[in-house]
Amino acid sequence: MTIKADPISTNPATGQDDNGQTISGGPLSREVRQVERTMPNNAGGRDDMRQWLHLGRQNAFTRNTDFRHSLRYHFPQEAEHGRIAAELTDFGALVPTALDDAVTSNDFRFNNPRIEPYNKIGDRIDKIVHHPDYADAGDIIYGTDIVKKLTTLGGLKEGMAFYFLANHVGEAGHLCPVVCNYETARVLHLVEDFPGREDYIRKLEIPSYRKNFTSSQFLTEVQGGSDVGANDTRAWQSEEGHWYIRGEKWFCSNADAELMVISARRSLERKGTKGLSMFLIPALKPDGSRNHFTMRRLKEKLGTRALASAEIDFHDAYAIPLGANFNLMLEKVVHHSRLSLPVAVLGFATRAYQFALDFAHTRKAFRQTIIDFPLVKENLAHVKADITACLAGAFALLALQDELDTAIKVDEDLKMFTRLMVNISKSVISKRTVDNIHHCIDGIGGNGAIENTSGLPRLLRDSLILENWEGAHNTLYVQVLRDIHRYRHDEIYLKVMTGKIAALPDPQDKEKQLAQQALARLALDIRALHHMPHDLQTLTIKDIITDMANLFYYVSLVQEGGHQQQSGQKGSKLASAELFYRIMLAREPEKASQAKDQTYLALCAAVIEA
Repeated sequence: MTIKADPISTNPATGQDDNGQTISGGPLSREVRQVERTMPNNAGGRDDMRQWLHLGRQNAFTRNTDFRHSLRYHFPQEAEHGRIAAELTDFGALVPTALDDAVTSNDFRFNNPRIEPYNKIGDRIDKIVHHPDYADAGDIIYGTDIVKKLTTLGGLKEGMAFYFLANHVGEAGHLCPVVCNYETARVLHLVEDFPGREDYIRKLEIPSYRKNFTSSQFLTEVQGGSDVGANDTRAWQSEEGHWYIRGEKWFCSNADAELMVISARRSLERKGTKGLSMFLIPALKPDGSRNHFTMRRLKEKLGTRALASAEIDFHDAYAIPLGANFNLMLEKVVHHSRLSLPVAVLGFATRAYQFALDFAHTRKAFRQTIIDFPLVKENLAHVKADITACLAGAFALLALQDELDTAIKVDEDLKMFTRLMVNISKSVISKRTVDNIHHCIDGIGGNGAIENTSGLPRLLRDSLILENWEGAHNTLYVQVLRDIHRYRHDEIYLKVMTGKIAALPDPQDKEKQLAQQALARLALDIRALHHMPHDLQTLTIKDIITDMANLFYYVSLVQEGGHQQQSGQKGSKLASAELFYRIMLAREPEKASQAKDQTYLALCAAVIEA
């Protein structure tokens, strides 16, 4: 399938596009057009908006200087870097054009998915019907071979580079399934062989939505959201040794998946999550007949509306056991979902920032282009610094996970550190992304809130949904606190971060000192936490994990920034690191000495130049 990446222009004289198709019913009459032209300010304002939207269709990869450097940083080998950069350049051209167009069309309220419960003769089929643009968007995303990249051990950094760009258009109805696909394929590689296993893996990795299998993962039940141990969907085994699932799931996203990974209670004697196991439910049984499940209804959601989320009942559905231990689901499914989610929302935020930056360069107010206003520069710089630091941290975690996945002997401290930071980052980054997209919309004003002008409202709506995926904030706060007491994650964090800060090169001596000071303050806060009553610990932990996250992101960005500077490029990442520290990590009396002067304004300008 050939997809045109360049924007289609319209001839104002004929009202036709480049393909000769009439737009919006054809040109206006000469008389009406003459009246329009008597309002020059209106025409000028519309020209500025046209230029704004045109800038928004630039290549999503090549326009992002800092992300291009991140690729160089994580893939230093010239041949490997060249291959990946070329593929990202091709995909980056499609992201803001063909992909965004398809996703925008598919997201219109009348184009959202629906259930067709019966076929023409009244047989129950529960078919999810999508708009045709849904398949077009899917083919673009899966066509990058993203699932194969992510399934490959050691391939997270590469695959997530494509995932980051794909999420510039929002969740798109496909990017949750992409993660489910690679998680399921990885799990299937680990479990005991069964008939059809290799074929399932092959179909999950096919680089085409129209030809592949997609997967989904269902944990939540109506009575058990964060409290997974309260789940009561049952698994039972027949005398012939086959397994079946009976019960319901409350949130079933990608409801029309060919493969469903679910949790079910295998033991009534073992309470909580200890009695749960992991099962694979194929939509079709081995004999080709439809498996025994029905859909009650689709969820009418605030965001991710193109992703069909349903309530599903399982009526003794045929299932394949994936191991008796529920920890497999936590380690290979939930963990990887939390690992990928920050990358997704940072894709949202980056696209929102680009919209706001392009608008600031093209919008005029009070006889000035608004990028010249200090308040506009400050708003953009704060958003950019936060995104840049968080993205450095997210890819540092991906690099750690790749290292763990390919290690002959696993470093247990790094394993525990990665688990801790994945849980923390899911909460911290998803929460801040909502704020950052909101600030981008605020920087644009009313035009930023219009659904048929740009994708900004969709990005905000989708970010609110992803903020609550894979564990609400309070659940993650308590889990981190529990892991601190059970596994001494706080001690491991301090140990690993001490090493990371010490490894910063000599040219970053100023940044190293700031990081050491922040780590020392954090160590005191953690020590004080241990002396608090438990109820106060649950209130205090959210501030501590935010500081833990911010320091890790800062150090990760300083590492990338030093490499960027040594490579002879602009020091935009070190400027972002400086501003990020000032916003997120500085405490009194540091803040008292940080006046908003011309130096501060120059720092903001340096951050948004890249």
